[in-house]
Amino acid sequence: MTSTTYETPTTLSPSRISAFRTCPLQFRFASIEKLPQPPQIHLVKGTFVHRVLELLLGHEPEHRTIETAREAFATARAEYEPSARFLALGLSEDARDAFFKDSRELVNGYYRMEDPRNAKVVGLELRIDTDFGRFKLGGIIDRLERNEKNELVITDYKTGRVPDARFGDNKMDNMQIYASLCLRERGELPRKLRLMYLKTSTPIEFAVTPETNEACEAAAIKTFEQIDSSCRSGVFATKKSGLCNSCAFKKWCPEFGGDDSLAKVEAPKLYPTIPRD
Repeated sequence: MTSTTYETPTTLSPSRISAFRTCPLQFRFASIEKLPQPPQIHLVKGTFVHRVLELLLGHEPEHRTIETAREAFATARAEYEPSARFLALGLSEDARDAFFKDSRELVNGYYRMEDPRNAKVVGLELRIDTDFGRFKLGGIIDRLERNEKNELVITDYKTGRVPDARFGDNKMDNMQIYASLCLRERGELPRKLRLMYLKTSTPIEFAVTPETNEACEAAAIKTFEQIDSSCRSGVFATKKSGLCNSCAFKKWCPEFGGDDSLAKVEAPKLYPTIPRD
C-alpha cells in the first residue's frame, strides 16, 4: 500500500466511524479520497422507504391513516423517479415496477410492527451535531420519540436482513453514538434504541445506560485517534470479511492482489460521479 499522508477529517458521522471500524482502507477510498462508487439499488430503496415513512409520520397522529400512507408513497415516488440517484440505477420498466412493489412491501412490513397513530414523534430525520474537541460528530436520526414511560427512544428503519445474533450488538454502534449526541445537545439520554427491520417486521431493542453511553463515547474518541494515526502515517489497514464481495473498491485492495494507489485514477473512470439532485 501507499505511504501518502492525508489530512485528518475533523467532521465525522456515526456511519463513517462504523465504516472505519469495518475496513480502514475502504474508509480511505470513500471518506478521505471521496472516490465515486456505482449506484446501489438497496441504498436507493432504503432512502426511498425512509422518505415515505417520514412523510407519513410527519402528520398529526389522527391523520396517519392508510390513505395518508398511500399519498406519502405517491409523493415520494414523484420525487424519486426523476432524481439523478434513481435514474443512475438504469432500471428497465420491469425492474422499476419491482423496485416500487418491493418498497410497498417494506412499508407494509412497518405496519405489521406498529400503528403509526400511536407513535409519539419528537423529531423526524433530525440533524444533530456536537463537538468532541478535536473533532465534530453528527448525523441524522431517522426518528426520535417518546415511549409509554415518556422516555426518549431512537428508532431506525432497516430494509435489509436481520443480522446474525452474534453481531447484533455491532449493529447498534451507530445508534449508541446518536444517544450520546442527544445527551450532549438535548440534555437527555435516550433510554432505548430500536431497529425496525421492515422486510421481516422484526423490531430489536437495546437499553441505553450511562455506562453504555460512557463506553460509546470512549470508543468513538479512540476510533478518531486511529483515523488520525492512519492519515498521518498513510497506512490504512485492510479487514477481509464477507463484505468484501460487495465492496466497490475490491479490485484495488491488496488483500485481493490489487494496487490501492491506482484507485484514485481508475475509480473515477470506472464509476462516473452521479450528480446531486
